[in-house]
Amino acid sequence: MKLLHRLATAAGVGAAVALVAIALVILAQIVARLAGTQVPAADDFAAWAMAASAFLALPYALHHGEHIRVTLILGRLQGGAAHAVETLATALGLGLAAWAAWQAGAFVFDSWRYDEVAQGVLRVPMWIPQLPMPIGLALLAALLAERLWRCLSGQDLSDGGETARTE
Repeated sequence: MKLLHRLATAAGVGAAVALVAIALVILAQIVARLAGTQVPAADDFAAWAMAASAFLALPYALHHGEHIRVTLILGRLQGGAAHAVETLATALGLGLAAWAAWQAGAFVFDSWRYDEVAQGVLRVPMWIPQLPMPIGLALLAALLAERLWRCLSGQDLSDGGETARTE
């Protein structure tokens, strides 16, 4: 599972790089406007980087226990009940993440198969900026599968960077 955790960290780095890219595109656009011109497709690249940062941050956030969780019910439960709710929530999350990864992968594949290109100034093949979506969702699903295995086998959820909520 070390490889999976390294991939989650790499995805987090990718999300950070995408955020830096957004800042650089915005800065370039500001400088260009002051010079009386503009950066072609700046809005497109900023939007694609924003989407990449969101999807690539998903596995990193789960690995480090940083996802927003509603602990109102879980915090009131103890022992086996808390463990059962944690396991059920993880299983539901895995199902949703796997379904979303599959659908996103099919979407990107269709963009590639039909040679879909951006409608802006630069005709970028759309599968390229869409690719972080299934990558982030697939890594999220893999991490949730690992977490479900740990729940079912009674392992501690706190090692590996995650925060523990079961006793």
